[in-house]
Amino acid sequence: MADFREIALPGAVALLEEANLPGELAQALAGASVSVEVLPEEPPATRRVERDDFPLLMDPDGNYWNDYQPVRILFTDPHGNVWHLPRRWLEGIQQESDVRSEASGAGAQAIPLTEKLHLPSYWDLVEINIPKAEAVRAAGKETTVQVHVGPTEPAKLFWRDSTGKTWRLPHDWRRRRIMLPGYAQLLSEDIPAEVAEKYAHKIVSVNYHPGSLCCLPEHYRFRDEEANRWPVQIRDCVFLGYGDARAYQG
Repeated sequence: MADFREIALPGAVALLEEANLPGELAQALAGASVSVEVLPEEPPATRRVERDDFPLLMDPDGNYWNDYQPVRILFTDPHGNVWHLPRRWLEGIQQESDVRSEASGAGAQAIPLTEKLHLPSYWDLVEINIPKAEAVRAAGKETTVQVHVGPTEPAKLFWRDSTGKTWRLPHDWRRRRIMLPGYAQLLSEDIPAEVAEKYAHKIVSVNYHPGSLCCLPEHYRFRDEEANRWPVQIRDCVFLGYGDARAYQG
């Protein structure tokens, strides 16, 4: 059953724009307290649905049931338009707000970059108002994004969907460049010895989407050469910046 609550929205307009709220609406809502409808988490196969519902499951008898749905936050604007809001705003958790160019300095100009990253889950895309069809197509896939970084403004990520439309993505979805811990620490985190030996203290790039359904809250997951993903505690890694590690390994 839906629950109506008052929540405080982020004060930074850029964070509302990263949820793909229109510019004027983002300006009007920045820092405001608003009433939202909170739809609770739904375990799969707990509610009968029609065939055109999504996402859904079908049982052996041909009956349709709901698939898993996380907590969803819906805001209705003065014109009656309904917008999704990120789940972490419900708890007052906001993105890193100070992601700046690593080449910043006096007189530096904004730098356009092209980076590769893996998009998070379907629901993570829907909650920043990516259309359902595009969220289904793109979830979990590697994609190219345009990144604008400068000396005074947080980074801005732009992603173009299959129709050619450009969307904003949260700037802290950028691929992180990290140094992994040593051999003993990797072993203690249940990483196989042959992987730990090869990757100890190695610089790698990891996909991390804070607050998403596809990422572990306290872990990065790095990929080995066979694309196996191994979790490692964030606190044991050294954060080196953003982007692709290969660009920094000569």
